[in-house]
Amino acid sequence: MAKTRHRTFEIFDFVQEASDALASKSARVNTYPLDPDLWRFRQFDTTILPSGVVHVTFKKHTDSKPESTSDLGRDLADLADSLTNGSRVLLDFEGVLVFDAGAITKLGQFSVKLQNKGSRVVLCNLEAAVQSSFFPHLSANARPQP
Repeated sequence: MAKTRHRTFEIFDFVQEASDALASKSARVNTYPLDPDLWRFRQFDTTILPSGVVHVTFKKHTDSKPESTSDLGRDLADLADSLTNGSRVLLDFEGVLVFDAGAITKLGQFSVKLQNKGSRVVLCNLEAAVQSSFFPHLSANARPQP
């Protein structure tokens, strides 16, 4: 299992690895105050995997808008409010080519909010350029290895 060490996030190479890591911690399936089929977000879509893991996939955008980071922050806050204690969230970056520092800050705030609820967040499918943005202080050659 390839897992990259980061000070805030658990980063896996593949969806199955990340899902297995989350599923191994708890077999409990959460129930939510609002039906997850009714959740609507601007920047991502969510599905509930059979294991009970909330699978988040980012929407494809053809242009870069300044309000995107604000929208992401609102969406993540809304998702965090919709999740119950002990939830497990898989953020799947498949197809994401750019992720800036402001968006990473929003992810960090989301992660802290969920950790306070006893929940867990993992990331997967990060392209090299996106993964390197999580390690801005390191050169491309010095990126941590699994």
